[in-house]
Amino acid sequence: MERLERLLVIYFIIAWRILHLVTLGQECPGLPCDVVFDPEEWQAAWMVAHRQKPPPEPPPLGEMVRLVARLGGFLGRKSDGKPGPKAIWEGMEKVRHYAVGIEVGKAVYAT
Repeated sequence: MERLERLLVIYFIIAWRILHLVTLGQECPGLPCDVVFDPEEWQAAWMVAHRQKPPPEPPPLGEMVRLVARLGGFLGRKSDGKPGPKAIWEGMEKVRHYAVGIEVGKAVYAT
């Protein structure tokens, strides 16, 4: 039972973060994305999506939420509306993997 409770706590934290991203992405799209994204996260997402180095200043939150949602399968057509929790969740999972991969690559090739 304790293990299940710990697992639920972790899932609640993840769900809160995803819903927080959905809400802030819609209500405050002009905020800098480093308000909710770690530098490693937004830079990794930027590099994967644009195939270039990230800009020196963090892009707006609305742009990053859409970018992450696109990595999670959101198509972004006019009729699609705004990205939802599922697309952002799947995109964040990929972004986390990209960030770890970039970090490992830097550690391996820095020596």
